[in-house]
Amino acid sequence: MQIHIVSLFPEIFESFLNTSLIAKAQEKWILQFVLHNPREFCEDKHQQIDDQIYGWGDWMLIKAKPIVDCVEDIIEKNNFLDKDFTILFPAPSEEVFNQKIAYWLSKKEHVIIICWRYEGIDYRCEAYLKKKYSENFRKISLGEFVVLWWETPSMVMIESIVRLIPWVIKEKGSWIDESYSMKDNMKNLEAPNYTRPLEVFWMKVPEELLSWDDDKVENWRQSNKKLLNS
Repeated sequence: MQIHIVSLFPEIFESFLNTSLIAKAQEKWILQFVLHNPREFCEDKHQQIDDQIYGWGDWMLIKAKPIVDCVEDIIEKNNFLDKDFTILFPAPSEEVFNQKIAYWLSKKEHVIIICWRYEGIDYRCEAYLKKKYSENFRKISLGEFVVLWWETPSMVMIESIVRLIPWVIKEKGSWIDESYSMKDNMKNLEAPNYTRPLEVFWMKVPEELLSWDDDKVENWRQSNKKLLNS
């Protein structure tokens, strides 16, 4: 999978992309990330990418054209029109990101993620991309809350997506048998897990988990999956 990130501050992603399993996946060429700064597509010498809002508003608004030009440059240079790609636009939306969407995105060849700041992006950016790339554009929210910038929610989405790609996580059970599993139609939750010592805060490890009997362990886990949700 190739993920292109459009951000005014691409350096924010440097540590994130060079740490832990995401870094290892890139070393194995399972994943490839490309960072793009839309300021490079501003037409003035000062590369001013934001301006005041028409009508009212105390915040600045990102201009539409530099973002669109940046996205279309990615599409054209990589010949995405002949490939399976998605333009992901994280923003307040009726559609909220979940594991099903992460699973769907993990099957894509290419994903473009647009991160914005300030009060957002001139609406004409969204309208243009949605009209021209209607089959590829997806506006989605991480939840009903507001953040300072969308780089952070994008990182959360990226982690959720890439961990589902085969061989990013070596242990297959870690991304198949889990909370919000596609295998169980998103209706399951994991049972509680325990480690040493045997007793902590007067609570003991269930005897079934100490039995070394695969059937007993599995039956216990199946019957206690909802315990974490109670």
